[in-house]
Amino acid sequence: MKPTQRKYQDPTRKDWVVGIISLVIFVIAITVGALLLFTDYWYLWLVLVLGGVVILVLRQTRDYACRCRECGNEFEISFFTNLLAPHGVDKEGSWQWLKCPSCKKRTKVTVIKITK
Repeated sequence: MKPTQRKYQDPTRKDWVVGIISLVIFVIAITVGALLLFTDYWYLWLVLVLGGVVILVLRQTRDYACRCRECGNEFEISFFTNLLAPHGVDKEGSWQWLKCPSCKKRTKVTVIKITK
């Protein structure tokens, strides 16, 4: 049995809104946690922060892939690569700084959505 080829598309406006809302909720949670827990229960605050980062990165890894801006190759990355790679947003959309497995160039790659 041949593995099915995953399909990709550019992120929609809804994807951007869901991502921004997720980040805002995370920032609010760590801010409130810092105010309430940091002095006496700093270890709970640290668990809250690390748990939130893991959840956000797992979601990103599951739902998104990358497209090389140099050669157009589309590929998926691991959890740890996603966690450690520099991220940003520019006029071409969301990006990560990665090495393309096809052309072997280290460059910005565009983040694209995986369609199920």
